[in-house]
Amino acid sequence: MAQGGNKHSGRRAIIDMRADKNEIIKDIVLERRSLAEIARRLGVDYTTVQRYRDDKITEEMRRSVLAETRVASIEADTEVINQDRMDIAMTYESLAKRVERLITKAEQSEDDSFALAAMEGLRKVLRDIATMQGKLATNLTVNVSLAESKEWVTLRNILNEVCDEVPSAREPLLRRMRHHVLSVAKEDTIL
Repeated sequence: MAQGGNKHSGRRAIIDMRADKNEIIKDIVLERRSLAEIARRLGVDYTTVQRYRDDKITEEMRRSVLAETRVASIEADTEVINQDRMDIAMTYESLAKRVERLITKAEQSEDDSFALAAMEGLRKVLRDIATMQGKLATNLTVNVSLAESKEWVTLRNILNEVCDEVPSAREPLLRRMRHHVLSVAKEDTIL
């Protein structure tokens, strides 16, 4: 005869029957509350929560809760960054509108020197906006080392094979490479 407290009695765990089951599991996995505190809140014995943690919360469930928490944290951080970007963008946009009004006012009063100075200010603001939004090309330096290139490694192997086949070709090949100031020919061990 099955008893109510036995593992195989068919009775569902108290935590499984609760509407806030997922939050309780998160509390246990993330250790947001102690097991004793969770037990008091649920009105059960500490060992009930401990048994639930040990028997019912699988490794997959733990990983899922941890992953969900990390994603939520990243999303919150991203929201803060995006809001900061929007604040900066709105500030620049407001500044650009103010400078445009100054230009219009200077042109209406036929103050060409002030209008020109205001246009220069507007140009700088627009450049800053474009830079901030990544729309203005910035200097980009790409260094490619021939010695690390897959093609050079293959070509070097071919040249070595040819020089092994025709040993007299090694010296003229290296001489011509040095003559053309190829950096890969600086070392005698290159071929």
